[in-house]
Amino acid sequence: MPKEGDVNNPTGKGGFGDNPQNKANGRWSKDTSISYWYNHLIRMDLTEFEAFEPKTMAQQLALNAVIEAKDEINYLKEVTDRTEGRASQSTDITSGGEPIKNTPTTIQVEITRPDED
Repeated sequence: MPKEGDVNNPTGKGGFGDNPQNKANGRWSKDTSISYWYNHLIRMDLTEFEAFEPKTMAQQLALNAVIEAKDEINYLKEVTDRTEGRASQSTDITSGGEPIKNTPTTIQVEITRPDED
């Protein structure tokens, strides 16, 4: 473990200055976004879709999921949730609209300490 004041890289070599290709530019890239390719693929007409040749892994994964979504409901739900946004879901914490019986309305807290000898 380095001590305070130690310099881990005294020559300063090997960082982003020497390897700028490893530096993230902080920008969003459609090439690496599977959700972007979901959207792109499902908006193509059938002729464009059948002629589409994936060039990146994100394109390949999105294409596989869209193809699978034609026959499998779980894939269809996943692709739709990603492209259209998940549908709003409400939660009813009552029983058929009626309050659940014997539900506590207050909480009692008791603090105990061990006997000190």
